[in-house]
Amino acid sequence: MRHLAALSLLLAGSAILPAETINGTSIKPPFSAARPRSTQIEYHGGPILLGSVPVYIIYYGAIPSGTQSIVNDFFSNLGGSGQYNVNTTYYDGDGNRIMNALTFSPTTSVYNDNYSIGKIVTGSGVQKIVQSALLNGHLPVDEGGVYFVITSPDVHAIGFCNSFCAYHSNSTSIISGKDIKYSLVPDPSQACDGCSGNVAVFGENITPNGDLGADEMTDSIMHELSETVSDPDLNAWYTRSGAENGDLCNFNYGTTYIAPNGSHANAHLGNRDYLIQTIWQNTGKGFCANTLP
Repeated sequence: MRHLAALSLLLAGSAILPAETINGTSIKPPFSAARPRSTQIEYHGGPILLGSVPVYIIYYGAIPSGTQSIVNDFFSNLGGSGQYNVNTTYYDGDGNRIMNALTFSPTTSVYNDNYSIGKIVTGSGVQKIVQSALLNGHLPVDEGGVYFVITSPDVHAIGFCNSFCAYHSNSTSIISGKDIKYSLVPDPSQACDGCSGNVAVFGENITPNGDLGADEMTDSIMHELSETVSDPDLNAWYTRSGAENGDLCNFNYGTTYIAPNGSHANAHLGNRDYLIQTIWQNTGKGFCANTLP
């Protein structure tokens, strides 16, 4: 959801309302039966991310290699999929559409940060983590890309689980004069059932790849990546109540099937099954869609 930049518009008499926020970021809230007040998503004139969008991962802390493999595989196979293709229903003022393509390499798009700011992370701390990776040359400075900070289970992200599952934002202060888009996605295996669809929605104690943290993070990544490409500067696509295309379908999984280990899943990407939320398809009156052929 969107940040409090909408507050000045509200005070000026606009119908746009400020949404739930953490440190001025657009959050994915934990599971709730509540749904956004409005589902009429509208374009507000801002840019979207065009072309094959580069995605980068900063693994922060001691994240198991198996967890990293699941997340890396997800990024490697999401671009070009029917699931990500739903985002191509979003366009800018010139009619340019989001492309069903991502640029990601497990060898060149990933950096492992060994607790550079400790085991307690605030909103400003996330920006410091991204800044360190860029200023020290571990990842390129890319205004057209998205940087995901993925924290290990022993890192305490302030507000995580109680107030949010993940969030995205942008900043021109991480690298002076550069508009950097970033997202925080903590590992929820630290006793946070409210962020896992398998647990909260289907009442399961297993997830498609047998790794609750990695499997939930792919769900949150789908949410935050879709919102970032369609609303990177928080001034493009959202509803009158501030909901973005991921918010409108949060914890909605559409048609599911049973994965080999007995858990619910709804996407087979590469050699893995995942349970990832649907995304608001911006056609006609719109609806939550698993895929777009």
